Amino acid sequence: MKPLKGILIFGLIEIAIGIITLVAVLISLILKISAKPPNVLLFVIATSIISLWLGRGIIRRDIHAYHMLLFFSGAEILSKILIFSKIITLHGALETSIPDSIKNVISLIYHILILVYFNFEEVKKEFIK
Repeated sequence: MKPLKGILIFGLIEIAIGIITLVAVLISLILKISAKPPNVLLFVIATSIISLWLGRGIIRRDIHAYHMLLFFSGAEILSKILIFSKIITLHGALETSIPDSIKNVISLIYHILILVYFNFEEVKKEFIK
């Protein structure tokens, strides 16, 4: 069976998210310009490492990465719905220079695309053998 390009694209996006986030955090620590409290810093580092692992796992057709990516995408969609509904709010420690509204819309669209794409039967078959 011919590999599906979307799997590679989403895997590379996850790897890019992880690398960019990790490098940005490390640079901010080296330059001593990080304003994030230690608990938020640890959370951001952990999520960047998870993104790297998920991307690698998706490219390698790892069923565990597949399930985790779908779970985290669902959780992210739910959190964005709660944020848009003003049921929950985030405090500024996770904020970057990109406006919240733009980040939330991009994140929502991206994670919806993941859930839709990875639930196509031909994509599922790549992971469930």
